[in-house]
Amino acid sequence: MTEYAWPAVLRPSRLSFYLQHNTLRFASPITRVTQVMRREGARWMAEATFDPLDRVRAGVLEGLLAALAGSVNTVRVWDWRREYRTGDPRSQGDVPTGPYSFSDATIFTDGTGLVVGSGNPSLAAGAARGALSIQAQGFWPGTVAVGAGDYFGLNGRLHMATAAVTASGTGTATIPIGPPLRAAAAVSEPLVLTQPTVAMRLVSDDEAINPTRPGRFTAITIRLEESL
Repeated sequence: MTEYAWPAVLRPSRLSFYLQHNTLRFASPITRVTQVMRREGARWMAEATFDPLDRVRAGVLEGLLAALAGSVNTVRVWDWRREYRTGDPRSQGDVPTGPYSFSDATIFTDGTGLVVGSGNPSLAAGAARGALSIQAQGFWPGTVAVGAGDYFGLNGRLHMATAAVTASGTGTATIPIGPPLRAAAAVSEPLVLTQPTVAMRLVSDDEAINPTRPGRFTAITIRLEESL
């Protein structure tokens, strides 16, 4: 299997991008009381329409679809609606690492101090498989670390913050996530917060259907599912 990068020249004109959960439901035929169980296997789904495409961009997309060979190979895709987090874009990696001192040994007298850098956002503690929250560090202190619906990448997988979280005074944050972690993650594992991607494959062998309109403009709609 080969994994491809998404061509930068291609942006969809319409997009559906969502998390498809995997649940088991049982409803009592007598009382209609419903029991629901979460199962592993939640996956990201996407449907992207490219319309219109000129000859050059149509060629780029059709070449990619040919290389994907139906569902054989994968491509790294992100949600074009939210490529960047809505939280404060700064991180503690934006300032030099401490400690700081003054040459005349003076100190702050109003109780404030300098922000000491601790790197870019990463896991502050290890997380077990199936975890629905992570402890992260490296955010700008006292600001919104991630907003509800913000994406981030971890261990090559795509996750979403399910609620807005404000970083502590030391830049740490506990982030509720979906879907649950599919594998244990180690402390200091970096978070990808800009255009985090997910490996996806074509849903069927017919995704390259390409109706062409007068004027030689092509329209292509493709359906993708996360490669688990």
